[in-house]
Amino acid sequence: MKRLLRDYHALVERQYDGDYDAVILLVDLATAIEKAGLTERQREALTLVYFEDLSQVEAGERMGASKQTVNRLATVATAKVARVYDVWARMGEGYAITSEEGGAIN
Repeated sequence: MKRLLRDYHALVERQYDGDYDAVILLVDLATAIEKAGLTERQREALTLVYFEDLSQVEAGERMGASKQTVNRLATVATAKVARVYDVWARMGEGYAITSEEGGAIN
């Protein structure tokens, strides 16, 4: 999940280059974030750190919180978003990480 979030800016660039797969990934990510049930603070931390590309210290200054609080909020937020992807995978509707042999990794 964190890798997908870290690649956000590259995916945005790829979408403008006509990469349809990047568009799908971005739409799915936005949908997963919406369905994750994040608190306002979790959403804010996620947005500042991953989408606005601020450090946790900079995000904390904007939020009036410590770096540790931003870290905790972003960590909980990414876990909640990852759970949405897990549900989708169990329903056969999203993404599942698989091993090279083709079996699902638990």
